[in-house]
Amino acid sequence: MYEKELFDETLDINSSNNYEISIQVSLNGFSFCLFDIHRNMFVMLRDYKLSGRDDELSKQIGEIILKDDFLGKPYHRYRLVYIFEKNTLVPAGLFDPAAKDDYFTLNHILDDNYLVSNNRIMEPDSYLLFDIRKDLQDVFIKAFPEASLSHHLKPLLYACFDNATRQKERYLHINIEDTYFNIVIIRDRKMEFINTFRYRNSSDILYYLLFTLEKLKIGKEETIHATGLIRKGDELYNNLSPYTSKIKLEKPRGSWSLSYVFESIDIHQYSNLFNIVSCV
Repeated sequence: MYEKELFDETLDINSSNNYEISIQVSLNGFSFCLFDIHRNMFVMLRDYKLSGRDDELSKQIGEIILKDDFLGKPYHRYRLVYIFEKNTLVPAGLFDPAAKDDYFTLNHILDDNYLVSNNRIMEPDSYLLFDIRKDLQDVFIKAFPEASLSHHLKPLLYACFDNATRQKERYLHINIEDTYFNIVIIRDRKMEFINTFRYRNSSDILYYLLFTLEKLKIGKEETIHATGLIRKGDELYNNLSPYTSKIKLEKPRGSWSLSYVFESIDIHQYSNLFNIVSCV
């Protein structure tokens, strides 16, 4: 049974071809939203919790796909967002598709039951490599053969570079997931820093972030933009507050609108799911 559901009263599931579906999967959760292509508006969100076990992931998602009354409908377009830790950016000018496994294994171990996929990233001009379980990919291909697959860094980087155009100098962003977080720093429309760190508690996040800011000589006057598993007033938010002039929980943004029903949730926690619609 899903844990959360929001939908606009205008949603007409019998006309599903008028909608695009975006699906997001991690070890701990499976979510999807519907985008009305005629009204240019997001109109639905449904969120499931998963066990957090890698070896149970494909089975759990397969069962959700079979039982959920929306996932079996035909849609105008399908997108999948894959939220997992391992990733590698390779400059586009150096990228050879035949060598993608070699690039990936320079930084990560590639387990036997995984394969390497990739996304083209426009800013920075690069290819984003990431691994995905073979059995999970089989589930997705069977259920959504027309779907595009993206690592969550693709919509994250798109949104960061888009937001950076509104900054005079530097743009600083953190994205918090269940066991790791991303730091993205952009200066003068160029990537200054990007990395992924594992953490056990908010103190770990604070340590890695402050270490990075110190090395790059970034002061307290910089705004920290944040998405993912952070809320105003929670432990992480309160721990960060003394070290920055402002923390901004960054909502998804694009040339589209959100139904009023999303005002009741912390929409920044789903920014990558919504922002994938704006990616090429």
